[in-house]
Formats: sequence, C-alpha cells, structure tokens
Amino acid sequence: MGENKNPELHKIVIIGLGTGGLYSSRAATRFNRKVKVTIIERREYDMFSPCGLPYAIGGLVESFEDLKHSVPSTRRLKKLLRHNAISIDTEEKKVQVENLATGEKKWIDYDSLILSTGSQPLILPIPGAKELLGRGVHVVTNPENAKELKNVACKSKRAVVVGGGAIGLEIAFALKELGLDIYVTKRSPPPFPRNLDPDMGKIISEALDAHGLHILFGKGIDSVNGTDQVESVTIAGETIPTDIVVMAVGVKPFSALGVDAGLETERGALLVDERMETSVKDVYAIGDCAQSFSGIDGKPSYIALATTAFKQAAVAGVNAAGGNMVFGGNIGTFVSFIGNLEVSTTGYNSATAERNGFKVITGRANMLNKPSWIPGAKNISVKLVIDAKTGRLLGGQAIGEEGAAWRMNIVALAINQRMTIQEFCTIELAYVPVLSEVYDPLLVAADIAIRRFSRAR
Repeated sequence: MGENKNPELHKIVIIGLGTGGLYSSRAATRFNRKVKVTIIERREYDMFSPCGLPYAIGGLVESFEDLKHSVPSTRRLKKLLRHNAISIDTEEKKVQVENLATGEKKWIDYDSLILSTGSQPLILPIPGAKELLGRGVHVVTNPENAKELKNVACKSKRAVVVGGGAIGLEIAFALKELGLDIYVTKRSPPPFPRNLDPDMGKIISEALDAHGLHILFGKGIDSVNGTDQVESVTIAGETIPTDIVVMAVGVKPFSALGVDAGLETERGALLVDERMETSVKDVYAIGDCAQSFSGIDGKPSYIALATTAFKQAAVAGVNAAGGNMVFGGNIGTFVSFIGNLEVSTTGYNSATAERNGFKVITGRANMLNKPSWIPGAKNISVKLVIDAKTGRLLGGQAIGEEGAAWRMNIVALAINQRMTIQEFCTIELAYVPVLSEVYDPLLVAADIAIRRFSRAR
C-alpha cells in the first residue's frame, strides 16, 4: 500500500525540484486548495539557479551557496529530499522511491503525477572525453561540479571550451575572468547556430576575438588526450596543450523513468499534448525532459530553457489539480550575457524558419541605442524574421551592451499574438534621450522588413 491515503485530498506527486517542479507545485496548490503535493528530489538541498553557475565561476556571484534556495514545506506541500524515484506503476498510480540515506524503499500513491526530471549533459563521442571525465574534462550542471571547475581553474593556465552556445560562451568568459588562456571550439562556424543568423553570429565572434579568446569555430575537436589527466586536445589535426576541457555541447532529456513506465517518447524526450499530459492519463511532463510543440507553427519542439519549464509548469500544475489549462507552445525566448554583450533571441532564426517550410524576409538595424550626443550611447543590432507570404513575425535577434533583452521580449509578445509586421509597426515605445531613441532600433528593423515585404509582393 502507498502513503498519503486521504480520500478528501487530491494527491499530486512531482518528481524533480527544479524550475518545473517548484512552479507546478505552486500552480497546483493555488488552483485547488484540496490538493496535497509531494515533491521527490535526489539532492540534499532544495533548489539552485543553474543559469547563475557561470557567474559564480567568474566571481560576479560571490559564493556558490548564494545560488541555493529553500522551498518551505506547508500542510499541503511535502518534500522528500535525498530520495530517488526508481519506478512508476501507472496502472496502480503509485511511485516507488528510495531513501538515499537509509536505502529504504516505499511506494507513494498519486492521483496525478508530474515528471520534471530535467536533462543531462552531452559528452561528445570522441576519444578521451568520457575516459577523462573528472580528470580534466568538466561539465557544469550544478554548484558542486561548477565549484570543482573553479577550484581547478584557479590552479591552471589554459582551458578549452567545447561548444558555442550560451553556457559554453558564458563559461569561457568566466574562466577568462580567472586569468586563463581560453580556446573555444565548435564544429559549425557561427555561434548560437539555432538562435542567430550567421551575420548576427559574426558580431559574437568578433567580440570574442576582441576579448582575447581563441576562436576555433568550424573546427571540431577530434580527441582529448592524456593518460591519467587531460594534457591536450586535438582540433582539426592540431594538438593544443591544455589543463581543462569543458564540455558544453548541449543536453539530452533525462527521461529514463518515464520510458521505463511506458510513456511515449520522441528523440528521447517524453511526448506531451497541449495540456502537458503524456501518453498516459494523469501523468504530465514538463521542462527539459519533455518535448512539446512550437508556438509558431505547432511542429514538435524541444527547448531546454528555464522560462519554457516555467510556462509549462503553470499548465501542468493546474491540470494535475483538476483544471483544464492549455500551453501555447514554445518560442524559445532567451537572453545570454557574453562578456559585455546582451545576446537575445526569440522564435525562429532564418534557417529554422526555412527548414520548417517558410520563405523569409528579414530586416536588420545597426545603430546606437540612444542619441549620439548622450554620453554612454551603445551600439545595438536588431534583426527581425518574417514570413514572406503573410508578413507574420517569426523571430527576432538582438545584440548589444544595453537593451537587447527587452526588445526581444516585445517581439516575443508579438509572435505569441501572431502579429504581422504591419501590426507590429504600430507599436508605440517610450522615449527619453538618456534612455532611448525616438526612432528605436526595433522600429527601424521593422520598417526595413516591411519595405522589403511590400516590394516582394
């Protein structure tokens, strides 16, 4: 028999206390006061902020402990820390958990189950990568391994970062702040290939070079070399001595628990519908372990972002508690801080849009974010991607020292509302010279796009 037998309460079990687990529990308890939530988490502490790890490595965040957060228990919220969910019986609606401190195993009943098990880092299948993991090869996924990397870095001279996305470049700059000589390598030429068009990615490459990082984009790593410890890497046939290799090439869903329970998957992620429900009734999946759909065209979409998990959690929590809420789909709005640059995107870049069947038109503005006669005016580049057939906004990209993120937040809202470029051009933005231009770079990019759209018709 399972725990928590109470016919008056709707029992919700959540596996994983990250962004998804936290906010689905809050959504459930706010929607229905007659629920009892049990969260199962392997860690001995509640939560941490993974997006803050590079900044703790670089010293902007003083301590890794500052990234840890507590979630208060209540009458309707119970936490089982240092517990591992080991199996799910979807017919009997119960989860088997193991106490990692004592080895004791028990079953917990549920009426609704939410899987928020997250993801795990990818390790490239190259010689030496797995063999030297923990002996010079590092991943950054939690405060513990991030702290270990920083401790090693403080005694090292050179690091090679494998990966040109947000985490890889944030870590590269963090290690540069610690005084290391940094190489960054990836197989495809542009950075952020899933987010930025190549012309926008060039801005990042030039900034990395200007900060003294060695950029080896388009030159994939062939091997990690060393006997007992990392000694060098081989990149495009060249051997480069190094003390550290950081693998930052992406993540894969941590979905084994759901797979073993018979839930349907695609490319390793648990398939969900617009209610965030899996192929099994009353079992939901959110965040990095789930594949849902694009908010632009409804096609399958896997996006491992905290903001995506947050939105999905609100839907799954309400539905697990007896509601009927619908997720609008992923559009992948994000921002990264690389050196002194905000890098922000939303929706599809040109290549993704074309791969999904759109013919695109773009508009790009390169200008100052405020009048040139205001001290501190900064360069910013804004690009919009629209459907050449309908003029509908499909995506946006912005890079600059100030203001990239808020501009992409506006574009994200427009994409969610399925606005055309004509409708978008009617937007009115606040203006004062010390903060902005009366003819904002976002509006300039929109006007360029609409002129091209009009000529193409």
